[in-house]
Parts: sequence; structure tokens; C-alpha cells
Amino acid sequence: MNNRMATAGLVAFLAVDVALVALALRSGQNTSQSLPPVSTTRTAPLTTSPPASATKSPTQGTTQAPAAKAVPVTRLVSALDAATAWRATTGTCDTGGATVEVTADGGQTWTKRRSPARALARVQALDETRAFVIGAGGDCVVKQYASRDAGATWQAPTVVVGGWARRLDQPAQVLTPKEPAATPCDKAVVLDLSRTSAEQAESLCADGSVVVTEDGGTTWSDSGDAPGAVALSNLLVNDSLTTYAVRMVGACKGVQLVKVVKGSNAEVIACVPVASPERGTVGLSVTERAAWIVAGNQTWTSQRDLTSWKRV
Repeated sequence: MNNRMATAGLVAFLAVDVALVALALRSGQNTSQSLPPVSTTRTAPLTTSPPASATKSPTQGTTQAPAAKAVPVTRLVSALDAATAWRATTGTCDTGGATVEVTADGGQTWTKRRSPARALARVQALDETRAFVIGAGGDCVVKQYASRDAGATWQAPTVVVGGWARRLDQPAQVLTPKEPAATPCDKAVVLDLSRTSAEQAESLCADGSVVVTEDGGTTWSDSGDAPGAVALSNLLVNDSLTTYAVRMVGACKGVQLVKVVKGSNAEVIACVPVASPERGTVGLSVTERAAWIVAGNQTWTSQRDLTSWKRV
């Protein structure tokens, strides 16, 4: 997903990677009640388990705390490598508020760009200058927008033809290449979504469970657990799906980075001393060459081992 692409490659990438997401971003108004039910491998609704608040020690597990409201990610980050990344806020179709920024110096400085849409469901870096977003205007009709000059200008919007995006109007639903309203977490809120291909993606559920689809969103199955997780990122390492999450738990004063492992407890990688993190405002992007955490206006970066982080 982070490899450089030729111009023709960009068209192909968008063709398979953006969702049939018409009316996907409306805040508070459901315009898709008549959509057909979605097949899922889960047999019972998920409920939100108690996430934990922060103290210290990156090596300890979670600590029980009063249940917190499930808040989907509204702060997006998409990294290309250790130098180049995009970050954005989602906004809503009704009230706007979407923002877009890009950095080419490892997060030392961020250049504000005009958001091409009132609301954004996704931002995706392609190379040092090219990126695309999925977004919508006041009518909440989703379109795709591409830039070839690091967001200085945006090409005319085009019809969305297929891919992945969380629904901002229906927090329990995900738009996928195969399903217009998939419910990977059953009735529970989908906090975050991360894809690796047209067929494979994972969703982070409100109770900290992670589910995976291998068939474009038609069915979902267990992929591990990270209680207290607030953001998700995955990638293919030697053709093997590798999943990371950041979570807010009593074992870490800040956010804790973990590797999600099916069938066992999440593997603690690092405690990142993010100042006063808030649910919904933390985003994660892990690439083969670097990893990024955004928390509000804070930016933290790490190299390949993911154990050492610095604020930039």
C-alpha cells in the first residue's frame, strides 16, 4: 500500500480500493435503512467491555476501570515512510469540519491543505506527492478526490467505484467491496478499519476485539483481542497479516502499542507517553519502514522495531 506507483497504477489502485459508499458520511440521518442484511460469522452481538485508564509500566496488562463510551476514530493518519505522511480529521456532512495536512520532514512541520470535501472517511498516501481521499459534501454523496501535488490542488471528484471505508453515519457499519453495509462487530460500534487488499481487512470493535474478512467484507472471523484499543493498523509482512493497535490502559501513562495475536493476549510493544490522549482523537499508521501515532495535534514516530518513539 505504500509502494510508489505510476500514474496508470494510481487509477488501478483507486478502482479496487474505494468503496461503493454513496451516502456513507451523513451524521445522524440514516439514508440506508433498506440495505440488505450482511452475512457474518459471529453468532452473538458484541458488547463494550470496560477499557482502562492510564497509569504506567509498558509491560503490564490491562487494568479494570469504569466503562467508557465507544468513540470511533475521527483523527486519521496515513504514512508512506519515515518522512511522508498525511493526517486528517473526519468532520461530518452536516457540519463539515474535515481537515487535511501533509508532512515531508517526518512530522517536524505540517502543511495545511484545503479539504476537498466537508467530511472525510479515508485519506491514503500513495507516494511523496500523490494521495487520495474519500469524502462527501453537504449532500453526503461520497466521491473520490485525488491529488498529484501533495494536496496543493485536487482533481475533479469522480464516482466511487469500490473499496473500504467506515460509515460515519452508521457507526456499526462498514462499506466494503462486497457489502454496502457490513456489520463486522454485529451491533457494536466499529472503532477503526484497516485494509491490506481488495479482499482482506480488519475491524476494531468497541470491546477491543479485532475481526478479519478474507472475502471483501461478506464474512468476518476472530483475529485477536486488544482490550482498551482505540485505533488499528495492519500490513503484510512476508505475505503474513500483521496487526497493531494502540490502546488506553492502566498499564501505560499515554497509549500502549500492542501486536494483536489471534488466540492469545496482545503482545505489548511499547508505552508511548502521549500527553492526555482522548478516545477518538488517536490514529495509528504502521508501514514497513516506520510507524506514526497522531493524538490531537501531537505526532509520534518510530522506526522499524516500534519500541522507541519520539515526539516531533
